[in-house]
Amino acid sequence: MIIRALKYTRYAGEPREWSIVGKDDDFAYFDNINLLIGKNASGKSRTLNVIREIANLLSGRINLKQAFSPSEFFELLFTEGESSYKYILSFKDRVVTDEILTINGKVLLDRNKKILISSDNNVSFETKDYELVITSDNAEGKPYFDSFILWGQSLKNYLFANQLEKNRLVKDYTQIDGDDQDIDDPDVLIYTFHKGREEFGEEFISDIISGMQDLGYYVSDIDIQETDGWYGLFIEEEGEYTVSQREMSQGMFRALSLFIMLGYARLSNMSFCLLIDDMGEGLDFDSSKKMMDIVIKKVSNSNMQFFMTTNDRHIMNQIPLRYWSVIDRKYNKSIFYDYSNSKDTFEDFKYTGLNNFDFLTTDFYRKGFGIMDEDNY
Repeated sequence: MIIRALKYTRYAGEPREWSIVGKDDDFAYFDNINLLIGKNASGKSRTLNVIREIANLLSGRINLKQAFSPSEFFELLFTEGESSYKYILSFKDRVVTDEILTINGKVLLDRNKKILISSDNNVSFETKDYELVITSDNAEGKPYFDSFILWGQSLKNYLFANQLEKNRLVKDYTQIDGDDQDIDDPDVLIYTFHKGREEFGEEFISDIISGMQDLGYYVSDIDIQETDGWYGLFIEEEGEYTVSQREMSQGMFRALSLFIMLGYARLSNMSFCLLIDDMGEGLDFDSSKKMMDIVIKKVSNSNMQFFMTTNDRHIMNQIPLRYWSVIDRKYNKSIFYDYSNSKDTFEDFKYTGLNNFDFLTTDFYRKGFGIMDEDNY
């Protein structure tokens, strides 16, 4: 399942109201690869937090008592195979006021009208005011809409600039402790490496090594190493010496982490949504470019979906504009300009001869050639 579009509002009608919308109050649209670009305070990190929150709500990790704001509105479009879903959720003072789910235009759930259709049968339901019907189970204890729960569970967070987790080792790499399923958690990372090696063997290891070598790291082997009863990753370089997880540079560890998760997701055909803040932090110019080439190749037309933020102009210049979402903050709205709602403007930019980075700095994304003047060059 892939999230294709979003509208969102919190604190509606209050001075602190804030919304996510597309141009002309349309949806903000998404692809498999999404680079969120914008000037300071435009809403890049906030948008990642909104996607993270709806995933946590749909997975059941939290209910409305733990929601960020007591009053929020979500309107989301998802696709799964040939099916298109629209899900609307609104709540005020942490009480659900509306919850509707449709598939290809057919209503499957309307909370206020007491409609819940499962296997073409209309069934009755009861749920608490702060709980979602979409995450509830049938009489046999199975979810009515497990695809949404699985999508929520599939979402992972990944802070590219985070160095703290590099220094943490684990007691048991054969299982994950606790509910935190983020890649930054070493339990998840080392467990994923162990599981991938068990299930896919040399193909999995070779996939990771190939990615690292493409970035200029002369990695010849990867394994798990024990130190005083604690376990961590290590790599062998040039077949001669080893580098432990703690000894790796920030850039090397971040790249290794990402390739482990990408390799496992690809080989297992896993549906996977990844939020990456500060993409490319710690990598040099050439490595940043190569990293994006690898990510685009692996993620495009797959079951995986990436949402990335960056302030790195090299990353911006490397990712085609069709994957950009430029966020323009206007008062209480973060307005998305993307390839779906501004295709002509995005296509016209290639005639300027400028770098992708200039698409943002010249404000071309808003009015195209109508906004270009001598001061922009």
